[in-house]
Amino acid sequence: MKIDYNNDVHGSRQEAQGSDGRLNVSSRSDGRPYYNSRDLKKTFTTVFNHQSAVAGEFSFYLQNTSTTDDLVIVASGLNAAQNARIKLHLVTGTAAGGSVLTPLNTNAGSSKAASAACRQGDSGDAITGLTSAGVLDFVAVRAGGHEEFRLNETVRLGQNDAIAYEYDEGTTGDFFGVLFMYYETSQ
Repeated sequence: MKIDYNNDVHGSRQEAQGSDGRLNVSSRSDGRPYYNSRDLKKTFTTVFNHQSAVAGEFSFYLQNTSTTDDLVIVASGLNAAQNARIKLHLVTGTAAGGSVLTPLNTNAGSSKAASAACRQGDSGDAITGLTSAGVLDFVAVRAGGHEEFRLNETVRLGQNDAIAYEYDEGTTGDFFGVLFMYYETSQ
């Protein structure tokens, strides 16, 4: 008996030999970002670089501006030139200062853009206009080191919700990193 199926890896139709009346089953299980990138084409990354960050400054800002989708934060990698403590805040207010960033779609074949307001601090021009609504997490980064916020898709931003990284404590120095995220229809 022949079994016809779609190959999930290649997207092509394939055929396999079946057994005598037995059900042959296989499955593939990947994380939600994989399927979101493949099927919805709404998975993004953004890289930021705050040169000469000063303790107490907001260095990175991200706001979900979508009216239909939640923005889910997957993970973030952080680097610092000097020993530093970084805080991840839920924030309110209107971000100003620094420079505008455009998140990049991780599905290179997609032309979909992120519905987000995103900024990075610049040397002598930190992000201003924000008030912390609470600290979600913090991490210490050694000079020249790399640390990750392993958020595991637990931070969900609804319409107009926002987060920001604060270069909380440390000698003035460069603070840079990357954030991975995807959009999912609001429940």
